[in-house]
Amino acid sequence: MNRMDAFLDLLSKIHQILVYNSRYHGNIAFEEDPQMNRQQVKDYLGISESTDKRMVKQGRLRPMKLPGGDKFYKSELPSEYQESRRRI
Repeated sequence: MNRMDAFLDLLSKIHQILVYNSRYHGNIAFEEDPQMNRQQVKDYLGISESTDKRMVKQGRLRPMKLPGGDKFYKSELPSEYQESRRRI
């Protein structure tokens, strides 16, 4: 087995562990939990740019810092979604 095959095998095992843990320990699996960018979150919650920044600063929204922009898991937004609908 060459280095590339060993590396791909390792990545496959890590992926399987992460999916198993997320399915059987209360979280939604990665394939079932879509990622949203900042604009999609603002549209989903019906909030402005300044509100978005404030919520991130307060820790109410927790983005993943990735190359190409912040990403959010939709499963982490329900409480904020309910709060945004309550105010309407």
